[in-house]
Formats: sequence, structure tokens, C-alpha cells
Amino acid sequence: MTTSLTRANARSRRTARTADAPRAVVYCRISSDPRGLALGVERQRQDCHELAGRNGWQVVGTYTDNDISAYSGKPRPQYAALMSAVEAGEVDVVVAWDPDRLHRSPAELETFIGAVEGAGVAVHTVQAGEWDLSTANGRLHARMLGAVARHESEHKSERVRRALEQNATAGRSHGRRAYGWTREYAPEGTVREVVVPAEAAVVRRIADALLSGESLRAVTAHLNEDGVPSPTGKPWAKGMVRALVLRERNAGLRVHRGEAVGDGAWEAILDRGRWEQLRAALTDPTRKTGTGTAAKHLLSGIARCGVCGATLRMARNRGVDSYGCSERRCVMRKQADLDDLINGIVVERLARPDAVDLFTTGDTPDQRAALAEAEELRGRLDDAADQYADGAIDGRQLERITARLRPQLAEVEKRLRTVDSAPLLAGLAGNPKVRDLWERLPLSRRRAVVALLLDIRLHRTRQGARDFDPECVERTWKA
Repeated sequence: MTTSLTRANARSRRTARTADAPRAVVYCRISSDPRGLALGVERQRQDCHELAGRNGWQVVGTYTDNDISAYSGKPRPQYAALMSAVEAGEVDVVVAWDPDRLHRSPAELETFIGAVEGAGVAVHTVQAGEWDLSTANGRLHARMLGAVARHESEHKSERVRRALEQNATAGRSHGRRAYGWTREYAPEGTVREVVVPAEAAVVRRIADALLSGESLRAVTAHLNEDGVPSPTGKPWAKGMVRALVLRERNAGLRVHRGEAVGDGAWEAILDRGRWEQLRAALTDPTRKTGTGTAAKHLLSGIARCGVCGATLRMARNRGVDSYGCSERRCVMRKQADLDDLINGIVVERLARPDAVDLFTTGDTPDQRAALAEAEELRGRLDDAADQYADGAIDGRQLERITARLRPQLAEVEKRLRTVDSAPLLAGLAGNPKVRDLWERLPLSRRRAVVALLLDIRLHRTRQGARDFDPECVERTWKA
């Protein structure tokens, strides 16, 4: 009884407004407009306005959601504004190009039916005519059209998903061009991705710098200082640098639904082992990004107190910059004296011809073994996930398998985090002109070289000594 009265009152309000031109609002929507030209919604707008003009309706608003799917469930800001206008009693007629422009969700359609029925609002479309939602037959027709539209969307989604899976299996990429590659189109219609040398060089530069001990912040700053164009055309940011260098496609891997599913049909920019080492280093929760970033002095945080083992930090001693024990103030020496000593030792050792063989590790059997073991463990985890998805094992079994394999994988990844010294010492080891090069290196790289090569301990000097005594500095080569 109440519902019947509501519908009757709505019809009465609509009839009372016929003396004036009914107020019409137009709603336009298109699901995909990758180029942002809005040509599709503009055609809809023109047709809807022509329909309103033929019926003598006054268009008081046009709401447009361009490049937004009604099936995906993403918010449609203009549709929400339309519903607010309907509920506020500001609308007499809703005009759309086709019913499926308004809805592709049965649940959303039910909300719409309740709103327009309660407000006494008529619904007209260019393609399907009037939707009379005030009668049972009209609502049934609307629901049937909504179900058909939903079926079409789901069927299309299945076709698209199957096509993407087929592309992934074949190693082909989809979507926009990836930074580092361009697409070449052959006359027969085939597409081939080829490396862009300049962009690939940027990816390798970032990888080399990070593996050599530089921080993300330092690498980002150097890219911006050198005017290197970023993928977006905007200044480089730390997150952008990290995401770019960690992409699986850099190592020639094809990713589908967040997982590597095989080799891609393109040339890799980074060697697989190198990329794995980089990923292990950057995803290490214990990774310290302070080295080369906040540190402003060569040995702070690197050299240690020979008495208590604490790191040395900068301090002022009688107005002079000095390195001192960070815990108990056990030792204190002038910064300039210590820096000059260590700089001289490192430069002299790197200038020797045998420095290349002694200090550049490159690819080692241990690293290759760790890489193979990590791949095998990840494969077993993936197999377990597939078995769970297929119903071959239950959730408890999957949890047990994961609980056993994850710690093993974490242990292997620790071995992969060893920094490769090859890029760090490139151009330095065995170079007789290393002294001139050393002075021009950024502080972050000099710190990384010192930390790689030397264990430094500062001991107490003999009582009464006034001059700096190099013998109080214990230097142990790590190689």
C-alpha cells in the first residue's frame, strides 16, 4: 500500500510540472578512451541533446564519465552527481544514449530504480526509448536488459583474459611501450620489441650504481643533476628509480597477474643473475640507506673504535672537526688526518696492476649456486600455489609447505645480497691515474669503496703524543 502511494505521489508531482518544460539531465559514458579525446561521449551528448530538443525538455545538466567502465566497479564521479541531483528533486527526466551507458551491474540498477521511482523521474534513451520504471513490466524489462548487459561484459572480460593469458604464455607483452624498448611493426602485422640503447644505458647505470653501494637517494640526485630524461618526463624520484630497476622485464621475464610466468619475447637489459642480486639487495629489510645519503664524511659509520668497537662519528674537539667514538668517547682524532691517511692507502693500493684480480669479484660460483637454489625454491612455492588453486592440496597443506620453504629462501637471498665489487671498482682498480679520478668521485662512492676494501679500527695513541700517529690506525684488507 505504501509503495503504491509513493508511486502515485511521484506521478502526481511529475504531472504537476508539465505546465513548465520538464527539466532533463543527460548522462554520457564510455568505458575506454586511451587517447583521452572524448569523441565517443561527445557523440552521445549530441544525440541525447537532440532527443531532449524533440521532446521539448529543458536540459539543465550534462554528466559525463569518460574512460570509466560501469562493469569494473570503479567509482563514477559524474554518475554519483547525477544520482544526487535525482534524489534532491532537481530532475524530471534522465536521458542516456543506451541503457547500458547507465548500468552494467544489477545491484546498481536496483538502487537506480528505487531512486527514480521515488523521485518521479522519467528515463529515456536514444536507442531503447522510454524506460517506464513505474510499472512492474517496465522494471522487468529494465532488469532483463541489465542482465544481458552484465552477461556481455562478463563474456568480453573472459575473452580479454584468455587473450592476455595466451600472450603471456607466448612471452608477448601488452599495454603501452615499456621504458627501455620500442616496438617495430612488420608489414605482415607482427610486432617485435627492440632495445632502445640510450634508455637501456640508464637502467644499467642505475643497477651498477646501486650494486656498487650507492643509495637510492644519491642515484636519483645524480640522474637529475645530469639532466637524464625520466620515463614520465618529470624529475626522477626515489620510488620511480626503484620501480624501474626492479622490473622483471629488465631480466627478460614475462609477468602475468603479478608473477613471472616465463621468458619474454624481447632482449633483456640486465643479466638474470645481476637482476636477482639487485632485487635481493633492494628488498632486504636490513638494507641501510644512510651510507652515501645522510653521511657527509668519509669514515663516519665505517671506521670503528679499537677500544669498545663502536662506530666513529663526527664531533667537534676544541673547535676542530674530528672523528670520535660514538659510545664512550674512547678515542678522538682529527678528521683531516684520518681522511688523508685512508685516502692515500686506498689510492696507492688501487693503482697497483694486481688490484683488478684481487678486488673485483664479478660473477662467482657461490653466487651462481645461490641463484640456482633461489630459483628452485621459488619454483616449488609456485607449484604449491598451483596445486592449491587446482584443489590438489588444502589450505593447511599449503601453509605447511610455505612455512618450510620461505625461511630457506630467505637464507639463500642473504647470500645473494653480497655486493659485487666489479661495478664499484670499474675504472679504478689497476689504473695508474686513480689518484686524479678518486678526487672527482662522489663521496658516496668513495665511502662504498673504503667500506668494501678496509676494516678500520682507531686505537688510543701513546700518552703525551701531540702529532698524529698512523700506527694507531689498524687497517685490515678485506679481500
